[in-house]
Amino acid sequence: MPKDFSMTENETGSGDVRETPKFTGVRTHRDEKGRYSVRFATDWQWFTIDEPIGDPDGVRREGIGAAPNAADPSSALTMWVTPLATSVTVEDLADLREGVDQGLVSLEGSLILSTEDLVLDNLIKFVRVYTFREGDATRKRQQWLLYVDRWLMCLTWQGSSVEEYDYWYAMANHTFMTMELPPELWFATDRDLAGLNREPASPHETVH
Repeated sequence: MPKDFSMTENETGSGDVRETPKFTGVRTHRDEKGRYSVRFATDWQWFTIDEPIGDPDGVRREGIGAAPNAADPSSALTMWVTPLATSVTVEDLADLREGVDQGLVSLEGSLILSTEDLVLDNLIKFVRVYTFREGDATRKRQQWLLYVDRWLMCLTWQGSSVEEYDYWYAMANHTFMTMELPPELWFATDRDLAGLNREPASPHETVH
């Protein structure tokens, strides 16, 4: 179990010294519907995400979050899932990428710092690091958007400021590195199992 990432000290804006944050324990959260598992620091402040998207009686965003500092709720890790209307395949990559990036551009004062698109069979993952304005504050996020069969999964680390993002990043990134999907969803995104990589039958071939 990680205990420390660095002995380097951090300066706050007031000149006070902040010790590098350390793990005192790690808790594994397993989604009650079996869609994923993630690991969080045990002493972070946990909260539940359960909110409608658009129509109050329609699809919901379900998940959890954890904030390292109760006095700064804008710095938090969140992991939520929402259902999709249809199963996603790699053929949807371009359209999904366009939608993701349009959503980021729509944020006030957004600046995309890095992007990465990863595809494994029909599993599509967009990795984005960006800043944006919220009132007088500049927030910074690292975000994974995973399209997994009929689910959209979103794992986000947000710092209330660039400094807070960097200060807690090593602990937050542990959650990203330990996120797991169940075998059932890996099977659901396998193109060979879905028959999507097979050559079409010739007119003279009998398909059984």
